[in-house]
Amino acid sequence: MRLAALALTSLSLVSPALAVDAVTYKGTLGKFDIIAELVASPEGALAGRYSYLGKGGDIPLDAAGTPGAMVEEAPCTETTCIQNDDGVVTDPPIGAHWSLQASADGETLAGTWKAAGKSGKVLDVNLTRIGQRSLPEDTELTPYGIYDSVWQLTYADGFTPEAAPYDFAKMDVALGASPDETIEGSRFHYLTDPRSKFPFPRIVALSDGSSPNLANQELARRHAQINFYAFDCLAQIYAGFGANQYSAGLGPGTLGDFDSELITVSSLTPTAMSWVQSGSTFCGGAHPNNHSDSYNLDVKAGHRLPLAKVFKDWIAISRATDFDNPDPIDQAIAAENPDDYYWSAGQPLIDFAIAHRVHDTDAQFESDCGIDELIGTNLNFRFAPGEAVVFSLEGLPNVVAACGGDLLTVKLETIPELLAPTAVDYFPGLAD
Repeated sequence: MRLAALALTSLSLVSPALAVDAVTYKGTLGKFDIIAELVASPEGALAGRYSYLGKGGDIPLDAAGTPGAMVEEAPCTETTCIQNDDGVVTDPPIGAHWSLQASADGETLAGTWKAAGKSGKVLDVNLTRIGQRSLPEDTELTPYGIYDSVWQLTYADGFTPEAAPYDFAKMDVALGASPDETIEGSRFHYLTDPRSKFPFPRIVALSDGSSPNLANQELARRHAQINFYAFDCLAQIYAGFGANQYSAGLGPGTLGDFDSELITVSSLTPTAMSWVQSGSTFCGGAHPNNHSDSYNLDVKAGHRLPLAKVFKDWIAISRATDFDNPDPIDQAIAAENPDDYYWSAGQPLIDFAIAHRVHDTDAQFESDCGIDELIGTNLNFRFAPGEAVVFSLEGLPNVVAACGGDLLTVKLETIPELLAPTAVDYFPGLAD
């Protein structure tokens, strides 16, 4: 784990609100717009993280030894972030010193930022409270611990404006829009955050005139989640977020190629939307994350489209909170709560894909990959215009990622034996 390097010390003048929750502030540091998330230990020691709104990456703020003070870390280099025998950077470089005073009602903080080193430049800091969140009881009250409590939310769909107010406040920037595109009468375009640079879709209008608001809220949430990962890579240049002498220059401190992510909408109707997200991201570790994954959205409900309501053999295999629990799963309940479970294609879907897929012309490639075997574990789906479905091989381990790809595309009306009775709710043409 990335560990913050400086221990928390006593602080006596922090607003009482900080003693319980992580509080999000928006304001200025000199002429720059910033977002800050600060929290105090039960003893009153203040620590946190902040970000220049124009950049997005977090900067750690470690507790200091005087009331109202924090120490801002500077980026690591190969010579400034040396690990000790326990693998911890105990003496990270210092970028600046903060000194803050809380207002009587605790709604604002004001003070100074003073650059470390010879320049000693001093800038005013003015912050206004805009939100807060409760930290898990076991949260380590360090920049890393505060940040990590949000990272845990991104594994599922718990990453929301309510659960992560600081990280969503960072998304409040002007987004660039592409020209509108149309699929079967519904219009969409792509929005791009100028900091993370990858485009992500939003619905402009649906062919039946219904509101896309719930769907767009979910699309915005997913856009923010990918931004979080890109900004996390930027932040890993600091010891407080995991940098050391070995990681300097190896990916952290960049966008990790998230700026090259390619998101392509494949289908959009008033009931269902599908897209593919692909790329090769790297922010340290053993290898890049080479990926090409399909996503499906219930447009009316504004959440993941539960494929168990389209295919009768889309099986919940475990609760997402307890993957190793072998207890039987009520599939009807799972279908109503798809985000709470891990899912896998049932045998009839697997058999159909194997029997009808397009074979690669390179027989050696087919043999080396073992495509049919991979279909048994990594079959996924997305939808295409004309109420069609694309069978795809996705989510493969890095060593066989090149074996993935689309297997076949078929009209849903031609595979009634594989469809759930509720498929017509998403594809009304099936009722004809």
